[in-house]
Amino acid sequence: MVNVGVCFCVIVMMGLGNLFCRFVLHTDMTYLMPWLLAGVVAYFFVPCLVLWIATGRPPGKS
Repeated sequence: MVNVGVCFCVIVMMGLGNLFCRFVLHTDMTYLMPWLLAGVVAYFFVPCLVLWIATGRPPGKS
């Protein structure tokens, strides 16, 4: 659950940064957003998935 919360916060901050770039800096960064979102999701969830596959049980369970 912590990964979901942190991932949500990072995505919100990326959205705010995109708004700042669009309206203050007058730069369009929307073409990067899908790649950045995929990178953030992979950063937070791929390690847990790898541990789950390697050990046969979800991380955090004994």
